[in-house]
Amino acid sequence: MTKKLAKLVAVIFSSGLWMLWACSPANSADYPKKPIKIFVSSEVGSGEDTEARGLAPFLQKYLGVNILIENQGGAGGKIAFEKFQKAEPDGYSLLLNTFPKSIIIEYMGKVNYRTRDFTPIYAWSRMNQLLVVHGEAWKTFDEFLKTAKTRILAGGLAGRGSTTHLAVLIAMDQLGVKFNWVPYEGAGHIVALAGKHLDFTVCFPSTATSLIKSGKLRPLVLFSDERDPYLPNVPISKDFGFNITPIPAIRCAEAPPRTPNGIVKILEEAFSKTVKEPTYIEWAKQRYMVIHPLSAQELDKLTKETYSKVEQYQQMLRE
Repeated sequence: MTKKLAKLVAVIFSSGLWMLWACSPANSADYPKKPIKIFVSSEVGSGEDTEARGLAPFLQKYLGVNILIENQGGAGGKIAFEKFQKAEPDGYSLLLNTFPKSIIIEYMGKVNYRTRDFTPIYAWSRMNQLLVVHGEAWKTFDEFLKTAKTRILAGGLAGRGSTTHLAVLIAMDQLGVKFNWVPYEGAGHIVALAGKHLDFTVCFPSTATSLIKSGKLRPLVLFSDERDPYLPNVPISKDFGFNITPIPAIRCAEAPPRTPNGIVKILEEAFSKTVKEPTYIEWAKQRYMVIHPLSAQELDKLTKETYSKVEQYQQMLRE
């Protein structure tokens, strides 16, 4: 090796340029060639898990390899996020995230990951938050709010650090009222409300739709800038003169930090084709899912914009 060539090699390795070359889009020419693993940051049977398994057959069809689901529940998702941060950026490890859950957890305590470092792939569904009461309680949101200003009501909360947790903090701030929040695991808050152990709860529409249709629960307001297609008669916050639009929960797929653009494009295209499949669309409708696609670029933009919004409620998230 000549001195000139040796010097060039030394510069490449010392600067880290060799990593960019090793992970260049050119290496995506034969991708994928082995099974792809999707990390789910919750237990088997959760909403995230159900969506991952619903996507898997279609992703297998378009990528030509098996899709494996690995559940990494615990600590609200922190365990999965920290493990994922260290995964190889080779396209064979993906994360199903209920955005912005990972950002919320960052602001609640010390973590060994950063959502902004993850590589955005695609988002396919959107969930806004619904305020629900028992079917025998208040008939309108105005009636509910009038009572909430005279006494502190007990509200159900699906876990601290969840997307619902952030949504209720934003709503409480905008409405100018205080509630006594009772945290539950999973859908426990829905069950408690149906049993009249709570005054109300805030949840994803899909979680309560069946009980709403049976008359057991009554939806009063959707914290969104648009109505839910499965509950079109439920008013949104601006109908009452409130500008309350909490950050929606977005189901999305991400890859580890520094995943090459070539691999991202292949994965993004597979997800995009999946959510257009008539069979998948019908599957989503049966689960009251609102399909709301976002490209890798759009998801990246949303991630950057969300940090400052979550930061405003950092102290309340920790209380």
